[in-house]
Amino acid sequence: MTDDALKKKANLLSSGVAYGLRGSDGRFEPNRAGQEWLFFDELHDVVYWCPQTGEVATYEGRAFALGELAIGNAATYALDGRLHIHATVGRWIIAGGSGIVVIDWRRAYDMLKDAPRIRVDGAILPHYQHYMRPPKPEVWVRPEKQRGRNNAGR
Repeated sequence: MTDDALKKKANLLSSGVAYGLRGSDGRFEPNRAGQEWLFFDELHDVVYWCPQTGEVATYEGRAFALGELAIGNAATYALDGRLHIHATVGRWIIAGGSGIVVIDWRRAYDMLKDAPRIRVDGAILPHYQHYMRPPKPEVWVRPEKQRGRNNAGR
């Protein structure tokens, strides 16, 4: 797909254009002198994508993935369908916005554990395998108290 065709398709899927930069916390920071970003409305957040750099940012830091509604949508899995996890926003756009692009891999297990079938781009398979494990609890070890001669039998 040519760059012009990708941009045209991206404009159809996006909610608009914004100018700014990605902050160190992963959030979008508006700045008129910044680069052009396309933004996509999600249920609890807004996801920004910079076509020139491929960077992704969020407005609130709440979004797990771009295209999150596909996770719980029965049509995603109908007729042996699978939830496709794309490696990049560009691939998600080429696919017409079907599937998801994970933004916060730390939440992958909790968000995807009930999905019956998943297809993953090979480029992100190591991330998927690493994060699709139940989180382990934090463990504190309580030291044993040393018993003296006076309370040895208690």
